[in-house]
Amino acid sequence: MSFDDIAARMRKHPDKKALKDEAPRDFDELYLLRARILGVLIRDARLAASLDLDACASQVGIAPETLEAWEFGQSMPSLPQLELLAYTLDVPISHFWGSETLGQQLQRRQIDREEYVALRNRLIGGLLRAARQERELTPEQVATSAGISASNVNAYELGQRPIPAPVLMTLASVCQVNLAYFLENGNRIGEFLRLQEDLKSFTDMPDDMRQFVASPVNQPYLELAMKLAGMGTEDLRSIAEAILNITL
Repeated sequence: MSFDDIAARMRKHPDKKALKDEAPRDFDELYLLRARILGVLIRDARLAASLDLDACASQVGIAPETLEAWEFGQSMPSLPQLELLAYTLDVPISHFWGSETLGQQLQRRQIDREEYVALRNRLIGGLLRAARQERELTPEQVATSAGISASNVNAYELGQRPIPAPVLMTLASVCQVNLAYFLENGNRIGEFLRLQEDLKSFTDMPDDMRQFVASPVNQPYLELAMKLAGMGTEDLRSIAEAILNITL
């Protein structure tokens, strides 16, 4: 049985009628399936981290034979041991709850790189032209302010020539737009870049704020904050006055 077959069996959820009619569940088989899936995920993450059995086992504080048994689904780690594995292999602990290997995730994320670069150069060029025209600047004016030739500006705007990142930073400043204005935001790469920026903002928060945001029990407060952030000044003033009246 392949890993995909095992994962498919784990994801299958029979309806209520089927549960009533079927024989008692075989928990031994269930745990064996889970152990096999977990073992594949552990081995896959270890190989992705370029660690051999001995080095990985040493960092987790177990014998290599124990780690090998986990990877073959012959035994299963406890949650604390799994947490140490996640830390050692630099993967989120939730990776071990799933059924997709890192290799499968990488394959799913693969794109045509040459096509992507060519398309993005054209899109960035179009955005540059839009920003320049919004500021009512000519290519010659932009070129002078950026210290480049007008022919380069035209080539950039047509996507005929890639814009070096330092030059793009200067062009963004000349056209009075943020560099984020040019970032990709419509495909998997854009989603990945946004997620990385979100994670950076999250890790930069004070510890107490980060813990508050990460706690599931505080989700209603965050949803309330989002609603308040979307309200106009008058609505916020009315809410503040109502709260003040209650507390008086």
